Amino acid sequence: MAGFVKKSFKQRMADTGYLLKHSLMIIGVEQDLKTSILRMALFSAFLTTLIFFSFFTFFSGILIPLGVLVLLFAIFILIPYKFFFYVRQKADQSWLVYNAITGKDISFKEAHAHTRQHKKELRYVALVDLLVTYVTSQKKRGKGVGVILVNIFLAALREVWDLLQHYTIPVVVIEQKGIMAVVPQLKQLRKNVPATLVGVFGIDFVGGVVNFVLFPVYVLLFALSLGLGFLMTFITSSTIITIGSFSFSWVPPLLILYLAFLVGGIFSKFVQAVKTIYFTIFYVSINRPAEITSDIRKDITNYLLMKK
Repeated sequence: MAGFVKKSFKQRMADTGYLLKHSLMIIGVEQDLKTSILRMALFSAFLTTLIFFSFFTFFSGILIPLGVLVLLFAIFILIPYKFFFYVRQKADQSWLVYNAITGKDISFKEAHAHTRQHKKELRYVALVDLLVTYVTSQKKRGKGVGVILVNIFLAALREVWDLLQHYTIPVVVIEQKGIMAVVPQLKQLRKNVPATLVGVFGIDFVGGVVNFVLFPVYVLLFALSLGLGFLMTFITSSTIITIGSFSFSWVPPLLILYLAFLVGGIFSKFVQAVKTIYFTIFYVSINRPAEITSDIRKDITNYLLMKK
């Protein structure tokens, strides 16, 4: 029986580069995928902008009541809602990809109408995603073996669910089955995965790899913004804050953080779309291989195996 293995960080880096590059081929074929990705990116940008707008009001002392209302709206309405919105968009993407590789050309509106029929099941997926995100964000602080083990478990839970979610969505929209149907199908999949594809469930080309690469860039930019903020203290005193004995203008750091979260959020939506593309193709190749059009079967096989 084929097993799922954990790839090394170097291998996952290679997977990340390959998938980001070659998934563009699928997006190029199915133009309507761009609509769904754009919707996700715009929602992410809107949410980030609202949160940082509220921060701006707090630091500047202007329109603080409005800033409080905006922040509360973002925290209690938009952030929970985003889980359901993103899952629905991923479902649209999965249905578009399935139709594209099986020789059918459908529009985004048609895909959205199809996934509307499965909103109940998709809500369950989104709800589990929300709960897992909340639980895994509650990392324990302190020392000791127990704390370390709990944090390792939470990190593993996040990764396992991330992979499982992207396998669940194709089951819902393609097979038109409920979320509980995923468990027996996943067990069956483990028995039928070809040896050449063993380890595919070990790929991690979202947060871990991308954030590891981008984190030093963010740190450098933030350090430069603090330096710029310090220089601004010689120009104006209206935006100066003091932490300890260090005084600086809050404008450059806040602006850099906003741009970092804005760009990072948009890029993460593209990466999530790549995962949806990959797992949809993976699912169809294992469960419905005869439906893939003959002229792209070789390309699809190479894509799954991450070969040129």
